[in-house]
Amino acid sequence: MQNPRVNPCWILLPGLDGSGRLFAPFLACLGDVDAVVIRYPDDPRLDLDAYARHAVSAIGDARRCIVVAESFSGAVALRMQRLEPRIEALVLVASFVRCPHPLLHAMPLSIVAALARYLAFRSLLRMYCLGRDARRECVDEIRAIVRALPADVLRERLMLIHSTDESAALRAIRVPVLHLRARHDRLVCTSLRADAPPAAFFREVDIDGPHFLLQTRPRACRGAIAVWMAASGIVRA
Repeated sequence: MQNPRVNPCWILLPGLDGSGRLFAPFLACLGDVDAVVIRYPDDPRLDLDAYARHAVSAIGDARRCIVVAESFSGAVALRMQRLEPRIEALVLVASFVRCPHPLLHAMPLSIVAALARYLAFRSLLRMYCLGRDARRECVDEIRAIVRALPADVLRERLMLIHSTDESAALRAIRVPVLHLRARHDRLVCTSLRADAPPAAFFREVDIDGPHFLLQTRPRACRGAIAVWMAASGIVRA
């Protein structure tokens, strides 16, 4: 590991929407942290490797990096780490390394995609993504972002989620990994613990919130990451 006196750049990978727009509440908590928000192209031809290469290209000249990957992007982060030696640690937020929900196996993807758009109704966004205490402004923003995602891009990203299995990559990783698990997650039903690397490289912290942790519990997430970075030697305590 490099000198912890040189603070790492935080590379923020978005969830299924791919826009990066939903990081605003979390960014507001970061203070003087150097952060880069990745925005994925709305291109249905991209696979996980293409997403990873796109994200790596945005790192620029940063000497040290940690990746904060939300939900869909957990698998992308694992592939990034294999491509880029400057990535020293991963934070996986309400994420997964294999298909996270039985609906993706039990139903045709066209129906699942239609249901994902149906989730743009305010009541369902509160129930499955944001929690019943979510502010209306937050609900409306996510509703607009979901509806703006092209149908073919949504379908292909769901197909990637359906087929992904990065469990072996997670077990083999040898950089620090923090998983922020949403205690009230209704979208991710799988656990990372079954595929976790040795305890020296993996820590899981429960955050009392819904699937969209960085939007609804940004300060709790920021605090958990800061404690873990100091304990792991990524920064000075």
